[in-house]
Amino acid sequence: MANERIVGIDLGTTNSLVAFMQGDTPVVIPGEDGLNLVPSVVALGPQDQIIVGSAARKYLIETSDRAVYSVKRLMGRGVEDVQEELKLFPFRLASDLQPGEVLRIQLGGQTYTPPEISAFVLRQLKRNAERFFGAPVTRSGKLPRTRAALPGSTYCAW
Repeated sequence: MANERIVGIDLGTTNSLVAFMQGDTPVVIPGEDGLNLVPSVVALGPQDQIIVGSAARKYLIETSDRAVYSVKRLMGRGVEDVQEELKLFPFRLASDLQPGEVLRIQLGGQTYTPPEISAFVLRQLKRNAERFFGAPVTRSGKLPRTRAALPGSTYCAW
């Protein structure tokens, strides 16, 4: 328990990050690209593999039907709630959705719910932390509020 690493996660609409407390100071863990912020973008690669973060951003321009962003805006909302908003996004909902159903977003030939897409971002943040620590991360919690703390940090069970 003494060596257990606990991280705090901020799952953001535009960008996300993972951090840990070093004494009284939160320290942001960089992503694979060395940047502290991980874009909250998920894409399907050429072989339908999930791509997250900076690497997924290029798909927004090159193959926008295979990328999704700002998915947090769609959480807990129904088809009838998002029709106007969806006109602003390049991605589309699954064509067979019925009113009252959980939203599913079409990515290439696959469909995913907003929580599933957010889970891909959370898994990437967990991988970033495990790479940083060189050990598994099994717990997360809210970082304490300090001047430098992260607003809106998320609890997560791995």
